[in-house]
Amino acid sequence: MNSELDPTELLRESANEPDVAGDPAVVPSLHSSTSPQPSNMTTADGDDLSFAKVQTLMIDLPSADSESTDIDSPVDGFKYIQGIVQGQRAYIVTNLLGESEILFQPQMVWTIGRNREAALPLRDRAMSRRHAVLLYVPNIGFQLIDLNSMNGSFANGTRIQQRHLLKDGDRIRLGSINFMFFASQHYRTLDAIHPEVLARFNNTETHPADFIDYSALEDPEILFGRKTGDRRLTHQ
Repeated sequence: MNSELDPTELLRESANEPDVAGDPAVVPSLHSSTSPQPSNMTTADGDDLSFAKVQTLMIDLPSADSESTDIDSPVDGFKYIQGIVQGQRAYIVTNLLGESEILFQPQMVWTIGRNREAALPLRDRAMSRRHAVLLYVPNIGFQLIDLNSMNGSFANGTRIQQRHLLKDGDRIRLGSINFMFFASQHYRTLDAIHPEVLARFNNTETHPADFIDYSALEDPEILFGRKTGDRRLTHQ
């Protein structure tokens, strides 16, 4: 996927192609309040191509007229997405693809779906090829936009109709995948610890005779940044 492509143009490319449910796709607006519709993307060859092209597996909702679902069950393996903001820039950390990894995107738009070209390509039959978009808007926050997926996107048990402003601790379900969303928009710099304590932590050599029991320090608070002047560490 071309990282320099405008996200709106990316979604507009296949506006006239049919969705898996047979309905024509309508171009969503990533920065408006109108309800977003699906877009199409190109997949690669191989097994991922075959998987991406299979029909979406429909999930039964609790009732025909209900737009909410219970996702209070434990998240398998504790899956998560964490949005991190530094100034006017943002990135995400997630383990939805396996091991935790940091994902930078220049326009701060992360596509999610069964399509191999998505920023988060997830092998889930209940997920549409173009299922949802995670978007960061400066001074507003992270938003989850459903791309008119067949099985919908849910936040805290409620189906998203247009877009959802994500909050720290939100429970999300896309297709049959449940995960948590965490948001980190504040940070602080911590005080340095005592240099001699740091030297002992960084010493990889084994010196049994010089072993220090940190619980027996004359001033244990030295580990927690309290001003102690040039007092030397002592041990019994």
